[in-house]
Amino acid sequence: MSEMQKIKKILVPLDGSKNSLRGLKIGIHLAQEHEGSLTVIHVIHTSHKKEHKQKELEEDIPPEFILFAKQLAVKNAVPFYSRILTGDPGYSIVEYSNTHNIDVIVIGARGLSALKKIFLGSVSSYVMHKSKVAVMLIK
Repeated sequence: MSEMQKIKKILVPLDGSKNSLRGLKIGIHLAQEHEGSLTVIHVIHTSHKKEHKQKELEEDIPPEFILFAKQLAVKNAVPFYSRILTGDPGYSIVEYSNTHNIDVIVIGARGLSALKKIFLGSVSSYVMHKSKVAVMLIK
């Protein structure tokens, strides 16, 4: 494997769904295999000013699934970083990957009907289409 193909920085967006947690496990496996590090991000979607003010207070308290991710990474001897961001989830994930030299994004897809996919699968779809780095979609 050439230097350009090495996977050193793995980004796993988490929202607590089953598929995002599957993505976490695959991200940890990739980090182990390639002696890389794992960064987990959770984006709190903010679209209204009232909601934004309320979420700012919660921003410093990691959700349980972030704590679970850290425990799993530590248990598997994988360097672990986490961030909680606010804003549009798809845009925030792509922007983070572009500004932090991420090699691959491992993101959970939602295996839903076409109608629900339009509404709920938009984050993974956006990331797949806008990312400049490799994206592994987990179902």
